[in-house]
Amino acid sequence: MRTSFNSRLAAVALVALCSTAQAGEFNAILDIGDPMPAFSDLPATDGERYSNTDLDADVVVLVSLANHCPWVRGMDQGLIDLVASFEGQSVDVVGFSVNRREDDQLPAMIEHGEKVGYNFTYVYDDSQEIGRALGATRTPEYFVFDKDRKLAYMGLLHDSPARETRSGEILFTNGEPSQFFAQNAVRSTLLGNASDPAETRAQGCSVKYE
Repeated sequence: MRTSFNSRLAAVALVALCSTAQAGEFNAILDIGDPMPAFSDLPATDGERYSNTDLDADVVVLVSLANHCPWVRGMDQGLIDLVASFEGQSVDVVGFSVNRREDDQLPAMIEHGEKVGYNFTYVYDDSQEIGRALGATRTPEYFVFDKDRKLAYMGLLHDSPARETRSGEILFTNGEPSQFFAQNAVRSTLLGNASDPAETRAQGCSVKYE
């Protein structure tokens, strides 16, 4: 009887452990409503250095990026369009790269940003701390925070992730996108409303943590 009870107790403990191992539905670190992680003095492609305290907009969007990733390049225009759609509104967008491979570091970031016309702040974190704190596992991956810097949305840009082929063609996985998750999340958050959905599973290249 004692052995059976102990076995059941161990099983309950294991279930509890597993249930707390992942914060969000698709994120092992953050859940909706969690505070935005701090970051400090990160170099950017514009020659400046940025900290989270520099961001004073009502909505902040952090985006995990990597220049080498065909999924990032396939959705570059979508990100640029997202930023442009909120021009003049209280929205700060910051892309960040944490990979240490040469073509994902700052010099390559500057070159890529100029080539495709990035219209947002793009920072590099060699420590990889911002990526780890966000639980970012893919590039691209979006994180939307409200005016209190609480997480309102994380995941995909839209419902049809795109990648760039070796020939430069852009291929959408599900045809033309019809649900613009990140844009809708920013719009809802600006209005003080909850995002629906609040979380989607990011798709892209894996972040290379060391």
